[in-house]
Formats: sequence, C-alpha cells, structure tokens
Amino acid sequence: MMAPREIGADASSHTMAGIPIWIAILSMAFIIIGSHFILYFKSSKKSKGFRLNLLKFYPFKKLVLNDSFPFLIQSFSIIVFLIILFAGFMTSQRHSIVPQLTWTWWWALLIFFVFAFGNLFCAMCPWEGLTSIVTSFSITDRINRLGISKIIPKKFRNLYPALILFIILTWVELGYEVTSSPETTAFMGVSMVFCAIFFAIIFEKRTFCRYVCPVGRISGIYSVLSPFEIRAKSKEVCNDCSGKECLMGTSTQRGCPMFLNPAKLSSNQYCTLCTECIRACPEDNMAINLRPIGTDLKKISIFKKDEAIFIIVLLALTTFHGMTMTPQWTRINQLLRVETGFDKYTVFTCLMALIIFAQLITYYLSAYTAKKLMNHDKYSTLKFFKTYAYSVLPLALFYHLAHNSMHFFMEAQHLIPLLSDPFSYGWDLFGTAGKNYSQFLSLEVVWWIQMSLVIIGHMFGINAADNIYKKVFSHEKNGFLSFIPLIFVMIIYSAISVFLLASPMEMRTGF
Repeated sequence: MMAPREIGADASSHTMAGIPIWIAILSMAFIIIGSHFILYFKSSKKSKGFRLNLLKFYPFKKLVLNDSFPFLIQSFSIIVFLIILFAGFMTSQRHSIVPQLTWTWWWALLIFFVFAFGNLFCAMCPWEGLTSIVTSFSITDRINRLGISKIIPKKFRNLYPALILFIILTWVELGYEVTSSPETTAFMGVSMVFCAIFFAIIFEKRTFCRYVCPVGRISGIYSVLSPFEIRAKSKEVCNDCSGKECLMGTSTQRGCPMFLNPAKLSSNQYCTLCTECIRACPEDNMAINLRPIGTDLKKISIFKKDEAIFIIVLLALTTFHGMTMTPQWTRINQLLRVETGFDKYTVFTCLMALIIFAQLITYYLSAYTAKKLMNHDKYSTLKFFKTYAYSVLPLALFYHLAHNSMHFFMEAQHLIPLLSDPFSYGWDLFGTAGKNYSQFLSLEVVWWIQMSLVIIGHMFGINAADNIYKKVFSHEKNGFLSFIPLIFVMIIYSAISVFLLASPMEMRTGF
C-alpha cells in the first residue's frame, strides 16, 4: 500500500536520474559477452516447444463460443474511452484525468500487455467496438449503392499507410506535446474512431485494422514474441474441410475479418485474437495456445520489405522518444533554433527525420556490407535488408518496455488522486483527492528492470538473427560473414539504448 504525501512542488515536470555509469558499463559487458556466448555455445537441437490449448478449460471455451463475446470484452474499453472523451472535452484542462489515463497508463502499459497477451488489445479495441455498432445499422449497404469499391487498391495492401500515420501521430505526440493536453488527446481518440468508421463503411472487413491503424500494426508486429496464439489444432482436418468457414464465415458467423486463412496461420502479426474463426469452425479445430515466448521468430520464412522498414522505423521512433526527454535534446534544439532562426516545430521535424533516416541508413549499410562480405551475386542488398530485420524487433520491443517502465513506475501514482475526482467537479470519491502518492517502485529497482530488459532483448535479437542465418544463408560458402555486420549494428543499437537509459530523463506528466 502506498502512503499518501502532502502536495508539494509541481509534479508535472521533473528530471529523473538515469542509471549509474557502472550499471551501464556492466550492461554493455553483458551484451557483448552474451552475444559471443549465444553465437558459439548455442545448442543445435530443435524444439517444437510446448503448447497448452486454453480452450480445454470448458468455462473459458464456453465464454469464447458465446456470440456476445467480442462486444463483451470491448464494453469495458468503450466505457473508459467515453470517459476520456467526456473528461477531455467537457472538464478542466489543467487537472484532468485524461493525460494520465491515456499516456501514462494505457500507452505505457499497452506494450507490456502486447508482450504478455499478444494482440489482445485489438480484440478489446474501443474504436473497433464503436465501429461495429455504427456499421450494424446497414450504413454500409446504403453507401455501397453509390458504387464505391469495397476492395482497397493493391498498392495500399501493406504496412506503409500505418507507418505513415504512426510517424504523424508520433510528431503530434512529441512535437505538439499532446500528452499534456486533455482536449487534444480526446480529439485524437475521436479522429481514430471516425477514421475506423470511414474505412469500415467504404471497404470490406477490417481494412483499417489490417493496413492503417498504427496501434494495431505496432501491437501486431510485437505480438510475434508473445506467448499466445490462435492456430489450427490439426492441419489434416483443415485440408479436408470444403467450406472454409473460418475464412468465409457462415450465416451466423462472419469468419476472419483480417483477410487471413486461420487454417494456415503461422504468425501472430495480423491476427487480432477476435476469435471469429473459433466460433465459425464447424469441426472445433481452432485453439488458443499458450506457447514459448518468441516462437514466431523461429518460424519466419517470408520476408517483406514493408515489414522490414516498419521494424527499423519502429526502433528509430522508440529511441527517438527517449532522446526527446534528455537534457542534451533540449540543448541541441535551443542551439539549432538560435543558429538557424527556425521555429521549434521546424527544428523538431528535421531532427525527427534525421533520426529515422540515420537508423534506416545504418541498417541498410549493414545489409550492403553483408552482401559484399558474402560476395555472391545470388543475393541483393535488399535481400539481406529484408531477411535480418526481424532480428532487430526484440531490441525495439525490450527497449520500449524499458523506457515505458520508467514512465509507469515513476508516474502512474499520479492517477490515484484523479480517480476520486475524474471530471474536476470537486468530488472525493475514494478519499484520495488532493494528495500525492509515492512511486510504485524505487528508482534503483526500476534501473535494474530497465537494464535487464535491454540485455534480454539483445539476447533475443542475437538468437533470432542466428536462427535466420542458419535458415537462409548457412549453406552458402561465406554465409556466416553476412551475419557479422548485423551483430555489430545490433550492439550499436543496444549501446544507444543503454546510453539513453543512463541519461537523465525530463519526465512530463499530464497534469
């Protein structure tokens, strides 16, 4: 139980000390030594890993098979979302629950949630829930009479729309400082709902979720490491099935809304865990499995350019978020504004673009060097760029977890007094209004959590790179040489993560 403290100085902006230099040096030693250990002592035995079908538990299976299950799990998130909108538009902008609830709790915990449960947030998504309600009023049928195509053009069937929107939202979040504005935060939420509804009315199935939603695509690409999956229990049963109800649906069930064939599903990336395929399958052949972490990384065999670019930019924007909170960032911004005469938004935009392109170019150079070292005309630089990108994903995820750990464990307590007066009406529902509370964990404990996460993420990445190398390039004469530039770049990426965590962070809570 956290003890309340009397309100003192303004807690809305303060500097949090970075990890001590000796912990940073120790972490880099673990990263470098661990990289060698995995490469030279990794077991060659292949393991399928355990699977535990959660649908074997009858009460849970009965719940999932209920037709109301999707809306049931969306109801809570819809209620919270509506509270955020009301508080953002209709109540005090100075003492609002919105920034804390949105950015410190939902946004910070979302990455932990994805790592633990996969893409479950998409199954609970309030935007999708509200969209389903709106489109149930036959609006789609009336729009279709206008002759508007329901099939999204082929050139947009990739991750680029979501990536572009992700970059824009990151600029708005950090450059426009939306995290301190309840009204702007609520406006962003409404914008996402209208965008989801627009795509649901015009295009078939969940086009917005599959190709446009940045939250869904970030969750999806991270969920390849999660311990949960929906898979077919028996491929033979699926091969003998003529109706393909899990994909096509039935008179009462719509089948997979994400353009996937559940019978052939081998990755979590685009599965939203909506469980439609489970209810549609007439053979009871679908399972919700608990499995080892990172299973999908071992099975990747199709490597796409849009996914590779998305992963590298995701890593860039995650580290960029950390950079914007350091004192060095503030000094560089001020210096550039003085020297160039540009306004803060222009400087911010240029620096953001520089960080993104620097990460892409660094990774591209590693792919180019890999091609030169292998010295084989069979493989292009793009081949190496696409193939090894998924090995960088654990670095992005675990740094994201480490960064969000500081936000949550150091700032999440500020929500407690706001819960007593969520709409700034002078309430004191739980006796916590007007008080401050201690952090959930001590700063020293958070430091060790952060460093452990960065080290674990690096080891996962090295292991993934080793698996990819053995699967794709090990049979080539100089195959192992293609591996070396990537390992070097991954150590650089991890060193940047350690440096950021060792830097003081200017915490900006939404008060």
